[in-house]
Amino acid sequence: MIWNDSVLFIHAPKTAGMSMTALLSAHLKGTVKITGPYEKQHRKNNIVHIPGKRHETLIEAASSLIYRNVPLERFEKIFVVMRNPYALELSRFSYLRQNLPQDRGIAQDIALEGDFRKYLERAPFFGMTPPRLDLYYHINGSMPDNLVILRYEHLADAIERSIAPFLTSGYQLPHENQSVHDSVAEIYDAEMEELCYQRHRWFFDKSFYSRSCF
Repeated sequence: MIWNDSVLFIHAPKTAGMSMTALLSAHLKGTVKITGPYEKQHRKNNIVHIPGKRHETLIEAASSLIYRNVPLERFEKIFVVMRNPYALELSRFSYLRQNLPQDRGIAQDIALEGDFRKYLERAPFFGMTPPRLDLYYHINGSMPDNLVILRYEHLADAIERSIAPFLTSGYQLPHENQSVHDSVAEIYDAEMEELCYQRHRWFFDKSFYSRSCF
């Protein structure tokens, strides 16, 4: 997570989080605190690095911040990016197939077999089966009043509309850690759609995204 005196950013996996981290670390005003692995580009006078997890769920972030006497309601805005689960799963699958050493585990092993259907059936997502990506957006079913969801599909516009007032001038959204894969329509069929729905039904049942027919 990333925060200053005004805003908090929650880094949900596979939602342009590295691009958002690059943007916020370079242009967020004031003292900026970043939780996660230390990276050389964060060696700036206004950045405080805090060792920990890069992908903290909302409740994990709340627990970490309350330890520092910073309740979630203190922030003017809490930002988190949301992405269509169909594309998110395909992006994660393609990324794991790069066989990077830091991603060793069951999910990578399944992805390396090259069967996306099998991946949707069996692969954990950051250790959880089924995935619980919804935990980045609510605490025990309740979404904070100051939470702002930025849609991945229209991220540049969302940044201009919601985050720009908190940034220094001259910013632009960089593109970090992008995976390359075929389109959702080319890969999915009805069975895969059902598997993806079962893995991420919170996003569909809450009407953030509509189910598609393939």
